[in-house]
Amino acid sequence: MYSRKKTFEEIPEEMTAIWSCESEGCNGWMRDNFSLEAIPTCHVCQTPMVSGMRMLPQLVNTGKSRSMR
Repeated sequence: MYSRKKTFEEIPEEMTAIWSCESEGCNGWMRDNFSLEAIPTCHVCQTPMVSGMRMLPQLVNTGKSRSMR
């Protein structure tokens, strides 16, 4: 048997704009730059979402720009 220790690269984090579900029992959320609507609806329970901030790993959305909405 081979034993290899995996070294994990630390992923830098940053404060990120997000949308989170306003329903108390729902944990749905998404990054703001992945939202396709100005004020999105929760994909889990279809409740309106509220904007906020969260410390998340850096991630680049290379999809379409939201300014094209």
